[in-house]
Amino acid sequence: MNPALNADTPPPPPPKPSSHDVSRNGTPQTNPALPVTPSQAYQEGYQSQDRVRAQSVNAAQSPAPGNLPRPPTVEEGWLPDVVRDKSTTDLQTILQNPSLISALSSNHPSHTAHQQHLESLLKYNRDLATHLLDLQSQLSDSRASTESLLLTHQSLEVSWRKKQTEMDAALAPWSPRALYQRLSASISEQEAICQAVEESFLEDDHHGSVTEKGVADWVRRVRAEAGRLAARREAKARWDEGRVGGWR
Repeated sequence: MNPALNADTPPPPPPKPSSHDVSRNGTPQTNPALPVTPSQAYQEGYQSQDRVRAQSVNAAQSPAPGNLPRPPTVEEGWLPDVVRDKSTTDLQTILQNPSLISALSSNHPSHTAHQQHLESLLKYNRDLATHLLDLQSQLSDSRASTESLLLTHQSLEVSWRKKQTEMDAALAPWSPRALYQRLSASISEQEAICQAVEESFLEDDHHGSVTEKGVADWVRRVRAEAGRLAARREAKARWDEGRVGGWR
């Protein structure tokens, strides 16, 4: 045994045979499809909802103004036909009435086109507001579902930690450290048994008479106990050399 090794600490486990081993040449290398987890299914469903929302938003884009007629400028001096023959006094009266001015301005061809464009913009804003309310409702549902999944995950995590602690406690007697300590203790115990068997024949009072059968039984017992001791020492030596269970 290497003196640098601790008697209570087993050496690191040996490496397993590589995939080029003769016994593994005929093993097919297949990668079966992994099952879809609930979190992946939820994420895929959420992404599909995002795609549907993006398509609906793209479909409800703001209407383009197009080739709208330009409103008249001051330099053009446009006037409705109904006021062209009015006197200066009548024109001053009209200018003092904003409602009448607004009604007269609607006679220009650009008024109807701009009015329709404004109505389309208002409709677009209403559609966006409706879509925003739908997104708010979906966000609330997603948030509630996420909170539920988070609580479930936390509960499962606590349960798993408890089970893992119980599993570690149950497997502690079969851990490499515990098995190595038991093997070392069994060697010391077997050495004591061998010494006791060897001394038992010499310490017994045979009154000067020793039969051949008694000697044969004692020799057979000594050999049996020595064989057990040699087997345990060999097992410990194989472990120390990294050849546990025949692995090299």
